[in-house]
Amino acid sequence: MSNIKIFLCTTFRDFNGTENDEIQRQFLRSIENQNYKNFELVVTLFGEKKVQQEVEKYMFKSAFFHDKAGHYKYSLSQVLMNGIKYALANEENFIILWSTADIIFTNNFFETIIKNYKKNLLGTSHPHVIFPSIEDFHKKTNKKVKLSKGFDLIYFDNVFLTNELVVESISNYKFYDYGIFEHFLISLNELNHKCNMINIFEEARVYKIENDRKLTQESQQFLSNSHKRNSAIFNRFLNEHKISRKYFNLTYCHLKFKITRNKFSHYLKFCCDILLYEIWSALSAIIPKKFKSYLKRILRGE
Repeated sequence: MSNIKIFLCTTFRDFNGTENDEIQRQFLRSIENQNYKNFELVVTLFGEKKVQQEVEKYMFKSAFFHDKAGHYKYSLSQVLMNGIKYALANEENFIILWSTADIIFTNNFFETIIKNYKKNLLGTSHPHVIFPSIEDFHKKTNKKVKLSKGFDLIYFDNVFLTNELVVESISNYKFYDYGIFEHFLISLNELNHKCNMINIFEEARVYKIENDRKLTQESQQFLSNSHKRNSAIFNRFLNEHKISRKYFNLTYCHLKFKITRNKFSHYLKFCCDILLYEIWSALSAIIPKKFKSYLKRILRGE
């Protein structure tokens, strides 16, 4: 399996002397320390500063694309498309791994992807072990592990991309800035019914460190507006392909994947999250729309 190359596609924030620099360096170190070495980092930049010179300090191969952001700060759709085009031009057999740059891979992560490889693959490791700060990560304090939290990495192979509907959808439905992109990628399985959906969480974990939004200059208004715009794009995709709106729910997305190991203990561990999802699914069908957001906050304990 060592002939399968992994192309890790991502983008970065500025390296500007803040705490977020260290988060991104932890991400880069975790890539450099991978046991499986047949990989390449494919970076798309939207005007971010000092990224290329920082990445090139590390002992792995990397490629860079530069995109001129217009009405948006960044586009994860463009990040993925650049990675796909680059992989198709350079390899016959490959895996595309899309991720954010604020996560940390265990050293066996790429190795575990290859070990569990099946043709026509759509994979992840979820949920992530989330730390609110770099300090909490070092001390291993205040961590959260919940199915209702986002997917910051999805991977698939070249066979998955032979499905024309999948490639057309990635190309035609453009997502900009924050939110919803991972929901879209997971829902692509509905266009490729024979794909193998696997979750390697019980074999290889991902640690996520939350960014300080003040330092990244991403206001709550910016996050809310971009999430709303991307939700409309995703909703259009679901309607046009007659796919369930349940893909807006992250627990539902999680349950679509098959756990590669320790299935019983995994579902037992997250039984409360799954139960909350089932309760919400049952109640949302009968309660008035205006009470749904209020009930959702109660179920989450907010």
